[in-house]
Amino acid sequence: WMDVWRYSDWYGSRGINEIRYSQRHLWRWRDWIIESLNDDKPYDQMVVEMLAGDELAPADSDVLRATGFLGRNWYKFDRNVWMFETVEQTSQAFLGLTLKCARCHDHKFDPITQEDYYHFRAFFEPHDLRTDPVSGNADTEKDATLGPVLKEGVARAFDKVVDAKTFVFQRGDNRYPDESKLMTAAVPRALGELAGDIQLVTLSPDAWYPQLRPAVADGLIAAAEVKAGLAEQQIAKAREEAALAEKAVGELQARLEQQAQGAEAASVTPVLFDDFHSRSDLWNVVSGNWSWQDGRLLESSVGSFATVVANTVHPRNFQARVRYRTLQPGTYRSVGFSFDYIDNGNSQDIYTSTGDAAQSVQAFHRDKGQQVYPQPGIVSTKLSVGEVTTVEITVRDQQLTMTLNGEHKLDYTMPVARRDGRFALWVHSGSAEFLEVNVRELVPDLKDLRQRQVTAMHQVKLAEARQSTAWQELEAIKARLAAERAKYFGEPEDVARGKALAASRAERQVAVAKLSEEVLAAEQFLTGVRTSSATPENAAGALTEAEQKHSAAQQKLADARAAVDQADGTYAALGETFPSSSTGRRLALARWITSPQNPRASRIAVNHMWLRHFGEALVPSVANFGLNGQQPSNPDLLDWLATELTGDGWKMKSLHRMIVLSSVYRQSSSTMHQSASAMANVAADPGNRFLWRMNSRRMEAEAVRDSILFVAGSLDPSRGGPEIPETEAQTNLRRSLYFRSTPNEKAGFLETFDAANPNECYRRQESVVPQQALALMNSRLSLDHARLLAGKLSDDAGQGDDAVTRAAFITVAFEAILNRPPTEAEVAVCQKFLERNIVTAGTANLAVFSTGGESSQRAPATVAYLRARENLVHVLMSHNDFVTIR
Repeated sequence: WMDVWRYSDWYGSRGINEIRYSQRHLWRWRDWIIESLNDDKPYDQMVVEMLAGDELAPADSDVLRATGFLGRNWYKFDRNVWMFETVEQTSQAFLGLTLKCARCHDHKFDPITQEDYYHFRAFFEPHDLRTDPVSGNADTEKDATLGPVLKEGVARAFDKVVDAKTFVFQRGDNRYPDESKLMTAAVPRALGELAGDIQLVTLSPDAWYPQLRPAVADGLIAAAEVKAGLAEQQIAKAREEAALAEKAVGELQARLEQQAQGAEAASVTPVLFDDFHSRSDLWNVVSGNWSWQDGRLLESSVGSFATVVANTVHPRNFQARVRYRTLQPGTYRSVGFSFDYIDNGNSQDIYTSTGDAAQSVQAFHRDKGQQVYPQPGIVSTKLSVGEVTTVEITVRDQQLTMTLNGEHKLDYTMPVARRDGRFALWVHSGSAEFLEVNVRELVPDLKDLRQRQVTAMHQVKLAEARQSTAWQELEAIKARLAAERAKYFGEPEDVARGKALAASRAERQVAVAKLSEEVLAAEQFLTGVRTSSATPENAAGALTEAEQKHSAAQQKLADARAAVDQADGTYAALGETFPSSSTGRRLALARWITSPQNPRASRIAVNHMWLRHFGEALVPSVANFGLNGQQPSNPDLLDWLATELTGDGWKMKSLHRMIVLSSVYRQSSSTMHQSASAMANVAADPGNRFLWRMNSRRMEAEAVRDSILFVAGSLDPSRGGPEIPETEAQTNLRRSLYFRSTPNEKAGFLETFDAANPNECYRRQESVVPQQALALMNSRLSLDHARLLAGKLSDDAGQGDDAVTRAAFITVAFEAILNRPPTEAEVAVCQKFLERNIVTAGTANLAVFSTGGESSQRAPATVAYLRARENLVHVLMSHNDFVTIR
């Protein structure tokens, strides 16, 4: 069924995490399919849930997964392409109709007009897709073009535009809608009509407001509780750091008293040194074209902030010397380095600009993606292209001192708080070669240690403030949940109003707590600037800016406190809300498809089931029951099977059981005995239309791989979960249907054996190509598990190397791998094979051939006769009978 319904994980450009087709988290639909089949959910119910689960059970996340059938058709760049796929795949999968040509003109074979096509499209016109949270986990990841998307959620359909209109596209061109032809939702006239009027579906609040669902609401509270718990841990950590800082001050004071002398700050062994004589693993390239050449690190492209970043965090207080040469290409020719580097939008920076019109050396900072160039950090100076430039800096807490080519240029108070980060080199709008980087930690003196102690105590206070904020956030979430439930679930008006006021106050208390943090941080920063060792003229500007920030933060806090007393019942929603009703169009269509008025759905279903059991369908054109399709080989049988399916409540397991227990299914596929009746049947019915024998057929790709694992006792039968990267198919022991499958990404082993084409696979194509034998012979999967299985079979057959034990091993190997005993001729051939292989395995210096793509993990046996048994098992896994159902 996953073939028929075109299951595909999302695809597009995984390198940049950009989705273009299908939906994220669509594996939940795959799990729904598997669970539904295992639970023997009626086929008609499965159809209704896939087409309209959001209208049938609007707040049931388990049912909503089923609408992944619609999500599979999503296409990022063109809604009309998406709608075209939805119409065509729905009609083929459930009605056996090919409607696509009627998009442009009346159907050339079936009695389907162009207007019929757009009437059918109207069932789907209002729908859209969204991702609902399944818990309180609101963590996001960045899609390259869509922005933040949920890391955990369920992709589901919903009616976004309740009054969406459908018009006929002239000649099928969406640029030319004929607005005189408004199409209402209707099935093709040749197939009948809906049983009644389409009824609007009124949704419960937890259907259009996902955060009100118990699982999501409980998750929101749990996540807030975890955050509060982590804040408590941060307090403990900050107090521990403060105690260590206090201890360090005491130890240094005692040592100074003993030595009766002071200690100057001194440099120590470099924490980062590179003269670029050879490429090292010190650096990670973030962007740009960097190369190591003859003792130089060269950035040759002229672009925007080409960057390499050191892979370790530098000390808080340090000295750094960077030598480089600015080259001719470029305009600004800005060459510099960062410290406290977190990412390209957060760092402290020093650079020289060697432009044609002006040159300068500057200190600036990047904060939350914004580049800020304070005037006190800009120093004009003369620089020349091609000359070696040496920049040296000393960084102590918020203070920075810089020299350029041995000349003191800048004393600077950094206007934003320091953060732990890394060292980085960069070039912007130019080209340069770096010659040396040397970063050394400053040995702390007593003043440094006391400052660290003060900073540690500040961190304790900040951690306590953050914990207070976390608890306020938890209370606010609880209050907002209570208010939203009261508002939308019909509690008395006075009760709802009281809860709204409580939520409004709680939310404003969160704002007070956050601004209290901001005031405390601004106050601590101001204290640091006041006690800094910067020169008065340099500190004046920084002090003024710090005082202004502190005053502004205090004013915002005062305003926030006043707002608490003015709470008016307004507060932020817990999440996005959606339309509170659905058109009911898709639900009406789904119920018509599975109604007695439409005999096609049951026949489509049993035809697919028959195809999977017998290798040939009763109607070979499985997706086309129209006039241009093929006639059924046994129409009465098709009708009878359809009646059996619907008569048993559309349950499929009983029909499967009936088929596989039938005498027809249990026939042999062999005609080797050459009896008169068999030869007469071959002459009269070579295509086996009348089912006088079983059709032999190769196992599906997934069954081939899973059988290798199963016979070796390695198959992991666990169910469900996100798709597994297709690159792990040789090593991961999960069942094959859990590996990622898209038109762009398929497991190579499965593709070799004709895995489903996710674009359309109403029946699989079957090929016989040399690569299939090679995959069984050379893959790591088959080789490893052949060796594993041989060891287990040897335990059963015995470890001796006499003829009797060999025969026993051959027998258990055939029974385990080919599911039958060997013939006498096969035993004799296998005996000879083992004898020859024992001799070969005992030969020294055998040539070694690697397995396909990856080396095997399991080493071969060192005993010659056991190695021969491994080879025999490997050969039997490559036997035609292993991959063939007869």
